[in-house]
Amino acid sequence: MSLTCNLVRKELTETARTFVVKIGTNVLSNADQALDQDRIAALAGQIHELRQHGKRVVVVSSGSIGAGMKLLGLKSRPKDLPHLQAAAATGQAHLIGLYDQAFRQHGYHAAQLLLTADDFRHRTRYLNVRNTLLTLFEYGCVPIINENDTVSVDEITPTASAEKDRPVEMMHSVRKIPGVPSTKFSDNDQLAAMVTNLLESPLLVILSVIDGLFDGDPHHPDSQLVPLIERWSDDLFEHVGASRSSGGTGGMSSKLQAIKRAVSVGENVILANGHTPEILSRILQGDNVGTAFLARGKTLPAWKRWIGYTVSPRGGYQVDDGARKALVESGKSLLPIGVRGVHGIFDQGEVVSIRTSDGTEFARGLSNYNSEQARLLVGHRSDEIIAHSGELPFLEAVHRDNLVIID
Repeated sequence: MSLTCNLVRKELTETARTFVVKIGTNVLSNADQALDQDRIAALAGQIHELRQHGKRVVVVSSGSIGAGMKLLGLKSRPKDLPHLQAAAATGQAHLIGLYDQAFRQHGYHAAQLLLTADDFRHRTRYLNVRNTLLTLFEYGCVPIINENDTVSVDEITPTASAEKDRPVEMMHSVRKIPGVPSTKFSDNDQLAAMVTNLLESPLLVILSVIDGLFDGDPHHPDSQLVPLIERWSDDLFEHVGASRSSGGTGGMSSKLQAIKRAVSVGENVILANGHTPEILSRILQGDNVGTAFLARGKTLPAWKRWIGYTVSPRGGYQVDDGARKALVESGKSLLPIGVRGVHGIFDQGEVVSIRTSDGTEFARGLSNYNSEQARLLVGHRSDEIIAHSGELPFLEAVHRDNLVIID
């Protein structure tokens, strides 16, 4: 198993053109929760090594709020949005400064990109982010991406307290402000997976403060590290403990959600401990460190990755069993006659979810009709619609070219 695992890992790194390295808050922080400049410098040196091997590198870095708290003299994480955003604004300037200082030692600059969920929701902005990254690669810069907490309209508040004997990583719930569309990612693990979807031939590396995925409580002596996951299964969520530790906004459950998002579109992921010396160098060499998650199936085209795994639908269609079978097994388009209900409010051309009669989502696609128009078409044949209205702009509610089957 060890030899096979190492050969697989070597292939992952050799075939990857771009490394997307997500670095958690706790990886960057020292014992007193300040940013650890030595660790940032060490990671910058390893990223330089990746670049020397012809790899492009994008860093998705947490740590701005924690850094801001230290700079502002805050003893505990703020609980209200303005103070959280003030800490993020202060800390982000310090964080990017340390990255730039570290990368200058190797002859290039850090480039800051602060993103919100809207930058991925809207197709034009999504493409602009991708084009910016590609241009930064041309200039030899290392993009440092973080969520733009200073303009997010959702407030992050801590959940239940941690179990002291089973620390993983602190998770937070997002409190939605009524009537305002969400601009926030649930955490930087999800952001990293979405950034990975932007790029060609990527390998997503998630650096946390645990060694990888264990088959039980990672602190129990009988638990074993799982070095390789060849095929994704939702049963993996059962390995997640209920405990947390301070610092970050994501936990193991969030990391597995992000990993599922990546492997579902044909990308590979390695989850490893960012405190392990020379961790990125060891990953590059194909060493058996952390847990490697292999892609499931063929890589989806970027257009379908955006439809199926990047945008959050705002509504959608509920269909009968015949329509589900036609979409899943025969690769057909969704016709109005197969629709049994319309939920939510959406515009023409927006991403919608497609669900079975019991509400299970199995596909996403671009709707040819807005929600008001769609409700008028439910369950009708094309000839009936034409006879009633005199026209039918689109035969399909969702065309197969703009539809993605998801698990």
